[in-house]
Amino acid sequence: MLNSQVLIRETDFSRLAHTWEQLAEQMKEQGDSKTPAKLLQLAEKTKKAELNIAFCGHFSAGKSTMINTLLGVNLLPSNPIPTSANVVKIRGGEKAARVYTNASGVITFDPDTEMEKLKQFAVDGDTVESVEVSYPGTFLDEYSSLLDTPGIDSTDAAHKIATESALHLADVVIYMMDYNHVQAEENFNFTKTLKDRGKPVYLVVNMIDKHLDFELDFESYKESVEEAFATWNIKPDGIYYTSLAEPDHLENQYEELRSMLGQLITDREELVAKSVRSAADHLIEEHIQEVKASQAGKRQELENKLGSIEVDGLDSSDAQAVATNLQDAEAQAKTLESRTIEARKQMEKDLGVLLDNARLTYYSTNEAAESYLESRKPGFKLGFLFAGKKTEEEKARREEVLLTEFREKVAGNLDFHFRELMGKQLQVYDIRDEEYHARVHATKIEITPEFLAKHIKDGAQSREYVMNYCNDISAGIKLEYRRVGLGFIEQVTALLEQQVGAEGAAQHERLAALRELADVHKKLSELAAGEEAAKQRLQAIMREGDKES
Repeated sequence: MLNSQVLIRETDFSRLAHTWEQLAEQMKEQGDSKTPAKLLQLAEKTKKAELNIAFCGHFSAGKSTMINTLLGVNLLPSNPIPTSANVVKIRGGEKAARVYTNASGVITFDPDTEMEKLKQFAVDGDTVESVEVSYPGTFLDEYSSLLDTPGIDSTDAAHKIATESALHLADVVIYMMDYNHVQAEENFNFTKTLKDRGKPVYLVVNMIDKHLDFELDFESYKESVEEAFATWNIKPDGIYYTSLAEPDHLENQYEELRSMLGQLITDREELVAKSVRSAADHLIEEHIQEVKASQAGKRQELENKLGSIEVDGLDSSDAQAVATNLQDAEAQAKTLESRTIEARKQMEKDLGVLLDNARLTYYSTNEAAESYLESRKPGFKLGFLFAGKKTEEEKARREEVLLTEFREKVAGNLDFHFRELMGKQLQVYDIRDEEYHARVHATKIEITPEFLAKHIKDGAQSREYVMNYCNDISAGIKLEYRRVGLGFIEQVTALLEQQVGAEGAAQHERLAALRELADVHKKLSELAAGEEAAKQRLQAIMREGDKES
């Protein structure tokens, strides 16, 4: 038992009921038309701290007979057929029988004289919401009730719905089974569902008078029952073996069952305080399922769209894989988009480095240039006899010496490396074009006497003047190589743009598909996030209600 301080906190039922009402209101705002009604039922039950003991099981397991026997009065029909599409609630209190209908409101009967009429209403699951009987003189009081639920093995869907609709109001479940049908699969499925929902579940194996000891001793039979449920990982809160046909049966535990029910009623407030919280938690889960169901069409439409978009080598339903592939594809698209620009920059940079590092004038070049420049000064003359002819011959000789010297340095230090650099550009970008290579190898940049002459400047002959001249002819020939090199770079760029265009078309198609997939996954994620947010809001209301209690 809980100590008094904890019990006061746990049994502040009015506050708890208010919390359930808040939850119901929140659920209505979220468009749920089913779960709020259950929460409001739970709130009414909570206000009264009412204990509901639900009897479930096969319709032929003797539930109604067991309830009548426990009550000491025949309030329920005991025919071995499904007797009600509704849950019938029996509690202590002033004698009355009430049928809550959809169309006619509450109809009241005398339970002693008009129960046959009540039975007619009880089987009408379409118009009757619930049936309630109160009767004095039983072990029940006005705060304790027994719920007789439809048989879980009924083929009538209305019976199953009625049973499930009452479980949120059940604080304890007595699950009854016919001796011969204990190991039916629906027993395991249903009791596992109950335990998974946190319900206290007591098993009752009824009609043990059918047992024949010569086939199997009763202890072994009990062991087989326990092992069967353990195999399904079901741990009942207790198992009782009963016979109403043979009250004096040696293994009959009817009295123990009745005593246990009395103890449950004694522990009512503690049981209800725990049960209603568990029921509210489960109704929140039910609500989230309703929210999901309301969005099922939209979710299915999005999932169908996922299946209709195909991307090579990718599972379109894998959101993480889609996101990773999209990130990679966008990076590749960006790289592809800038490839031509970056390639041009790199080629221009490589050409600049080559030209900057090419040394074209040496000491021998300076000497040849000094001699050449001297021959180009006004008044330069050689000898007296035949001076004119000798002078022209000397000027030609000095010019040829400088041409040969400079051409040699350009050929060895620039022209070879220039052709190599320009020739390998296609290979760098994985492009094949034999005509381009032919043009590179056919390139010839002439160093002519006119080239040498046009760089001569007026000025007094000096070592500085000679050095400046050498720098000028070096810069001039490099400028020509730069012009030709930029022409080749333009050709490579044009070829690269064609390549990028072809790749870009395929890349664009893949990127568009990935973006569409990512958008679908985003919308699916938003649906899930909305459902989770709804759940969090409801749980926050629950936590706040617990703080106040």
